Amino acid sequence: MELKALFLNCTLKKSPEESNTEGLINLVRAHFDELGVESEVIRPVDYDIPFGVVSEMGEGDQWPEILDKIKAADILIMAMSIWFGVRSSVAQLVIERLDGTYAETNEAGQYPMYNKVGGVVVTGNEDGAHACSETTLFNLTHLGFAIPPNADTYWVGDAGPGPSFLEAMGQDHPYTQKTSTWMAHNVVHLARILKENPIPPEGNTVKGWEHIPHPG
Repeated sequence: MELKALFLNCTLKKSPEESNTEGLINLVRAHFDELGVESEVIRPVDYDIPFGVVSEMGEGDQWPEILDKIKAADILIMAMSIWFGVRSSVAQLVIERLDGTYAETNEAGQYPMYNKVGGVVVTGNEDGAHACSETTLFNLTHLGFAIPPNADTYWVGDAGPGPSFLEAMGQDHPYTQKTSTWMAHNVVHLARILKENPIPPEGNTVKGWEHIPHPG
């Protein structure tokens, strides 16, 4: 069974500048390769994406290009750096633009992100990894993504300024290596289940549900 995964590297650095977040992404991608999953990495910061909460914002808006890639993927991994203890502004921008998908439905009348699996990659050299992961994973579930157990992996150094992920690569980080393996295995396993057994439409649609405000 062929699966496609998309990594959104929500670094603040434009290509080809070195990205610590991409360093950890590559660790996860190696596991995807072993599991036979095709993957792609893009940096939203390389695109012209206005702030907003709709899927298309007119001429010059390049978000629809990224959204098409998300819709074509079975797995979306939101990858981000930590700044001031929270997820990067680029990650926040992506979640806000994904809010526009609430206005769409798939053939079963569900949000278009149904039957896709989400995961999170976080890097930083202080604390904030749990906060970034919990907020982002919760957002993804509201958008329709399915989240398996242990769907995040992260790396943070000692408290206070210090080496970043790529600078510390020579050291042994068993926890990050272990969680990267778990995350890759679990998101792929759930994606395969949903590929063969998509979530069915609800049996009884409540009349007027389309007028209920979405949670965005």
